[in-house]
Amino acid sequence: MNILVFNVGSTTLKYACVEVSTGERLYEGLVDRIGQVGGDAPDHLSAARCVLEQAGLLPSTGKTAPSDAPKLSAIAHRIVQGGDSYPTPTIVNADVLEHLKALDSLAPLHNPSARSVVAAIDSLGVPLPQVLVFDTAYFSTLQPSAYRYAIPESIYNAHGIRKYGFHGTSHRFVTRLAIERLGLKSPARVISLHLGGGASATASIDGVAVDTSMGMTPLEGLVMATRCGDMDPSVPLHLIRSAGMSADDVDRLLNKESGLVGLCGEADMRAILSRREAGDSAAHLAIEIYVRRIQKTIGSYLAILGGLDALIFTAGVGEHAVKIRELVTTPLSHLGITIDPSVNESPELIDSVADISHRSATVRTLIVATNEELAIARESAQLIAQE
Repeated sequence: MNILVFNVGSTTLKYACVEVSTGERLYEGLVDRIGQVGGDAPDHLSAARCVLEQAGLLPSTGKTAPSDAPKLSAIAHRIVQGGDSYPTPTIVNADVLEHLKALDSLAPLHNPSARSVVAAIDSLGVPLPQVLVFDTAYFSTLQPSAYRYAIPESIYNAHGIRKYGFHGTSHRFVTRLAIERLGLKSPARVISLHLGGGASATASIDGVAVDTSMGMTPLEGLVMATRCGDMDPSVPLHLIRSAGMSADDVDRLLNKESGLVGLCGEADMRAILSRREAGDSAAHLAIEIYVRRIQKTIGSYLAILGGLDALIFTAGVGEHAVKIRELVTTPLSHLGITIDPSVNESPELIDSVADISHRSATVRTLIVATNEELAIARESAQLIAQE
C-alpha cells in the first residue's frame, strides 16, 4: 500500500510517498517559502496542486499526467493540534473539516495552513480518502494530574486550557522502536528527547505516554531554536504592563526571538557549537542553559517513572549533535546513564537505531532516527484497512 504523506508548515509543504510494507520512500520533496517573494508557490493551494500533479492525481498544467506515478491508496496529513477530540487518526469528511476550524486558535502557525490543504484537496475531487494523523494523539493517555494546569476548572472547561503535547508521532515511533529493539519487558520505562528546531521530552511506560514537556502550545518546556520554553508566567504580564509591549509583541518575542536565538543570536546548533568551541561566551551560555533544561526534565521524569530503562535522542540535534549528547549525559552517571565516548562520536545506526551506552551503564542510551512520514503512513494504512 502506498500512502502520500503531507506535512504542512506555515510556509512549507513537505511530502513523501511511502510504501507501507517496506517503509521505502518512493519519492519525496519540499515546496518551500510558500507565499513569499521568490518562493516555490504563491499559496498552499498551489503547492498542493503541484504535488498532486506529480502524483498523477491531477492533470499537469498543459501536460499529460505522468504515467509512471505509483498507485496511491490514500493521502495522509500531519496535523499538529487535535485538541482532546482526536485521540486516533480520522478520515476526512465535512464534519471533521468544520470541527478542525475550532482548533486553529490552539496552533495558529500550523493548523490553518494544514487545514487549508486538506480542504483544497477535498474540493478538487481527488478520488482518495484523506486521513488526518494528529501530533497530540500520543498524549491522549495522559492522566489529569499530568495535563491539567492549576487554574479554575471553569476556565479549563470553557477555553481548553490544558497540556496537549506535541511531536507525538515522533515520540511514539522512536519509543516503540526502542522497546522492540532492546526487548524491554513491562514496565518499559523510556524518556525520549526530540531535539530539533522545536524540542520536547516525553516519558513513556510500555510505549504509552505519561508526561511530556510541551503544553497547550509548543512554547512550553525545553529551550528551542527560537522558543523560550519554561519561564515565569508573570513575565509576559510584566512586559505588557511595564515595557509597553502588546500581546502580539510578546507572542513574537517568546516564539520567534527567544530560545537559542535570543541567547546568542543564532538558531543553528552546529554554528552555536562551533562558536562555543572558539570561546564565544554567549554561545557557551546558550548551550549551558539548553543542556541544563534537558537534564532537569530527565531528572523529573525519572522520578515520575520510578526508574529508567532507556534514554532516546532523536530529530536533527538529537541524532547529529555529538557534543550535545555528551554534555547532557556526562553528569548523569549516578542515574545509570553513561555513554561510550567513542561510539557517541561515530555512531553506527542499524535499522535506524544506535546504542551508544557504555558497557557499565544500567540505562541504555540510544540514538533513534525518527521517521514521522513512515509512522503517519502506517497509522493511516491501519485505519483504511479497518474501513
